[in-house]
Amino acid sequence: MIIGIGTQNKAKLKACDSAFKKLETQFPNIFSNTKQITALAVESTVPEMPLSLNDLLKGARNRAFFVFNHFKDQSQKIDISIGMEGGVFSTSTFNENDAQAILQNWVYVFDGKHGSFGCSAGLALPDKISRTLFDDQKELAEVIDYVSGKTDVRSNEGAFGILTEQLYTRSDAFESALINAMIPFLNEKYYKK
Repeated sequence: MIIGIGTQNKAKLKACDSAFKKLETQFPNIFSNTKQITALAVESTVPEMPLSLNDLLKGARNRAFFVFNHFKDQSQKIDISIGMEGGVFSTSTFNENDAQAILQNWVYVFDGKHGSFGCSAGLALPDKISRTLFDDQKELAEVIDYVSGKTDVRSNEGAFGILTEQLYTRSDAFESALINAMIPFLNEKYYKK
């Protein structure tokens, strides 16, 4: 199985490694062949700091398509491509008076014909962080570094890890999103193509 991943971020790559180990254990027949993973830095064509659910979905999907097309343009076969996008969306469309900014990670898996989305759990951001994102147009990576007093949090535990005191890290979030996106390709008992 040849897998292309649209990132070189170490937290996302760690999530892929962990997710595929779990998937291989649960679905050993599908992963009987050796897998080869290639990571590519790709653009999402959405804002660097996605602030809507639409941008999160579009960013993950665009990354997966870019990776798939990259391999196709190089005349290389690829079984699946993976796009990963993390960001924030507001619940304001549901209730303006009780709006929250929700941090969530999304993954899109594409096999050349079919695609599937998967997402992580969502986490409400503290008001002071969400206001900085939406009002001041700052990136979460910059804000969480400042708030935590750390550097390059996005490549390590991420905002999830900082806010949950390591109970649920950025890698954990992308791992669960990837597992959720892969299940329709793997569990033929319930999903038929």
